[in-house]
Amino acid sequence: MTTFIGIDVSKDSLSVAVPKPNAGWKVDEYTNSPDGIRTLIGQLPDQAHCVLEATGSYSVLVTYMLTHSGVTISVINPKQSHHFAKMHLSITKTDPRDAVLLAEYGRAIQPPVYQMSNDSLLLLRQKRTLLRQYQKQRVSLLNLFASLQPLPLKDSTVQQSLQQMIAHFEAAIAQLKAEVNQVCQADFTEQYKRLRSIKGISYAVATALIETTNGFRDFASAKALAKFIGVAPVIYQSGKVGITKGINRSGDAHLRGQLYMASLSAIRYNKPCRECYQRLKAAGKVTNVALMAVVNKLLRQAYAVIKFNEDYDPNYQPILRSMA
Repeated sequence: MTTFIGIDVSKDSLSVAVPKPNAGWKVDEYTNSPDGIRTLIGQLPDQAHCVLEATGSYSVLVTYMLTHSGVTISVINPKQSHHFAKMHLSITKTDPRDAVLLAEYGRAIQPPVYQMSNDSLLLLRQKRTLLRQYQKQRVSLLNLFASLQPLPLKDSTVQQSLQQMIAHFEAAIAQLKAEVNQVCQADFTEQYKRLRSIKGISYAVATALIETTNGFRDFASAKALAKFIGVAPVIYQSGKVGITKGINRSGDAHLRGQLYMASLSAIRYNKPCRECYQRLKAAGKVTNVALMAVVNKLLRQAYAVIKFNEDYDPNYQPILRSMA
């Protein structure tokens, strides 16, 4: 019989809630470290199913070690547990209580089993995270450098230091881009090739899609992919009122921005995307709405070329076929 166990993750500790044989919960604390996690694994009951939230880097180590030890786990969006707590009218917010709520969520909802990213994806994710940070720092320094130019007196030391730092970040960015490209071409050769065959999908968007989607393993449909990334329309209907309230914006904001920029290229060079955009504009849709529809079309194209292992064909005519 499956035993659902809740794990509330913080930077330094893990609160673990295990159901007692009769009723109630036993909550223990472990350090969020290799030794602490090994101790936890050794004390888990048979057929344990651990439920934890995705909490950025803090949850990666325990997820990695549990998965590699053969423990069944589910990693849920914090919004899911938050709304589950609200449904139970919970007013207490402590680590032990959160662990119990996660266990109760697992028992009630029985969330899907999580598939851990392979080592290449974990390395790719780190490189892309650092790349985004370096790009932000470069833009910040460029803006600072530009803001100092109108001054009547310029400090040569400041000017030289800024130029050196900008050059340093530009070199580091170029190196990271080359490493990201190398990882994708070496470990995700076919996926990278298929995605790059789509007009409008740059190398940066292709690598971002591979990393964010866990190599496209976690999605059973293009709609699920669009919802995960945060570009699915939000439908609100109540009584006689029925409106669309923009997009759900629940995923990676940086990737959404990249896809938006890709849509600007797609409406010029990608025939189906261009036709979609022109049709919506002719129907009176505003530009942003039409471009977001193009983003969704790009995602459907990306999903299709990966799932069916085919290069992009602008003249392809859709047919019904099995996804198996």
